[in-house]
Amino acid sequence: MLGDKQEQSVGAGAIALQAKGNINVQGASPEHVDQMVRLFLEYNFPRLREEARQAAELHVAELGEKLKASIAGAAAFVQPEKLADPDVQATINDAVQASARKGRGANPDILCSLITERISQQSNDYKDVVISEAVQVVGKLTSQQISLISFVHFVTSMTLQGAQGVAAMEPMTKIALDFSTPGFQISDSQRRHIAYTGACSLNTILGGDIYSALRTGAYSYLNFPDDASFKQEVAASAPSWDRLLQQFSNGNFWHIQLTSVGQAIAIANISRYFGRLDYGIWLN
Repeated sequence: MLGDKQEQSVGAGAIALQAKGNINVQGASPEHVDQMVRLFLEYNFPRLREEARQAAELHVAELGEKLKASIAGAAAFVQPEKLADPDVQATINDAVQASARKGRGANPDILCSLITERISQQSNDYKDVVISEAVQVVGKLTSQQISLISFVHFVTSMTLQGAQGVAAMEPMTKIALDFSTPGFQISDSQRRHIAYTGACSLNTILGGDIYSALRTGAYSYLNFPDDASFKQEVAASAPSWDRLLQQFSNGNFWHIQLTSVGQAIAIANISRYFGRLDYGIWLN
């Protein structure tokens, strides 16, 4: 007997949902993702009106399909048995709730990328905590806001290792320009909202010259003698990079300091365009 405040639902594959306290789906695997997300939906939204229920089911079904595809695409990097971990399931439950409410507005592609990373082989306690928190935050951000934090992360924290010259930056920065552009014109109010969610902090005291910072920092090995020559070469040989850096300079983006949660969301989004990135480079 479970008592009058507990229910248990058991389906194929020995999946069981105990709807009291922590949800724990026993025997979970990638093949059980559909059942898992459906059970979480039923647990969290038991009395929706019919039209709302249908919409929520469609949203969650889409999340389930995307999650299965994401896990399958990262098969070489994940440990599927982690799906049975209660903390992982709590993270999936957070994603289900956000998707049920907002559908595509919950950014399901990024949610699935984060969940897939949460069950990766390269894991540690700190990274797991950050990614679980990032899943809770993603649904509170618009796609434009995610473009903004992806832009900031790309410009300030990513380096093309071993580039033989500025021209080598153009292909990668052209892609970055595409995913960054929607965030360029975000208002101060939206920036403050990003800070409210915990994805960044705002510090109006910070500033500097991004061209100089890159020339003397990550790309010092290119041996440009001064900022002017570096800026001239960027404009001539990597126009997409130049546009990114000009936007960063003109839009006071120095003020935006990403938190670890903001970085995780940015990495998940950027990974959709460049392929899987190593979160451990930044979350360590």
